[in-house]
Order: sequence, then C-alpha cells, then structure tokens
Amino acid sequence: MTELDRYLSQVSRHLAGMSAKVRRDVLQELRSNIEAQAMEEGGNIDSIIQRMGSPREAAYSYKQLYGYGLGVKVLSMIGAAVLAFLSLPFTLIAAPALGTVWLSNAALVILILLLVGVGVRIGRKTSLTAGIGAAAVRFVGLGAGYALMATGLSYDPVASVAFAVTTVAIAIVGYVVSPRGRTQEASP
Repeated sequence: MTELDRYLSQVSRHLAGMSAKVRRDVLQELRSNIEAQAMEEGGNIDSIIQRMGSPREAAYSYKQLYGYGLGVKVLSMIGAAVLAFLSLPFTLIAAPALGTVWLSNAALVILILLLVGVGVRIGRKTSLTAGIGAAAVRFVGLGAGYALMATGLSYDPVASVAFAVTTVAIAIVGYVVSPRGRTQEASP
C-alpha cells in the first residue's frame, strides 16, 4: 500500500456518516488532486500529503462542503423525537415523582444539546427539521395529556405555557446557533 493509499484510507474512515456515493467521489477527487499536484511539482506525493493536513482535517473540510448522508440525518431526527418524548412527564404532570422530574429534565437538556450539535456539525436544515419533529412529539404529548384530564389528572396552566414556549424554542435552537454557512446541505 502506497503512502497515498494509506492517507486516503484514513480520510475515508473520517468520512463516516457521508453517503457512500459522495464518499467515493470525495476520495476520487482527493486522489486526482494529489496526483495532479505531484506531477506539477516533480512527483513527490509525500510532501503534497503533508501539506493537505491530517486525514481528519481533510475529511472535516469535505463534510463541511458536502454534508452528511441521509442515515445520519434520519438518526438525528429519531434521536430528537425519542428525547422529546422522554421530556414529556416533567412538563405535563403538575406534581410528578422526583425520578420523573430528573428523567424529563435530563432528556430536555440532552435534546437541546443534540439539536445544537446537529446544527453545528450536520447543518441548519437537519437541525430545524429534527427540532420541528421534536416539537411535534411534545405538542402531541401535550394534547394527549389534556385528553387525560378527563381521568382526573390535574394540570398547571402556567406549566402548559412554559411547555409551549420551551417547545417552540426547541424547534429552532439548532438552527439559530449553527454557523450561517451551513444552510445548504448536500443531498445524499
């Protein structure tokens, strides 16, 4: 295995999360660029590779350029929906058990961190979509909670307003904090 092949293999590992087609195209483009530069500069591929930076840095720049694959985006959205569901007991029930409060608070904090991370690493559109999905799960849960009021469960109106405000904020948090340049995400 040549030095170029080793370098491209390491870059490929760091491109995890991108669609297979985009990953192949990136590696082919990178190989072509390195080989063309080497021909222009006398054939020293090793020095070109050193100037390219670490495989991780090269992969990161391509991820910023082309985005992540559909699988990563869908998993982000599913994770946001699950965390939104787990955050429901704290916001719906007026007097929850202590364990429920901690679970829902933790789920809410993790949900916000997930959406911020998705916005920064994957892109604004994916974060906004995951946030809207999470908000929908929470509002459906609120509706189900109000439907349960017929069973004698009591709800605090102030908590319901706080719930609504928090849920709307969740929908947009990742979009707002993500870098402005990441609105255009490559399709898988």
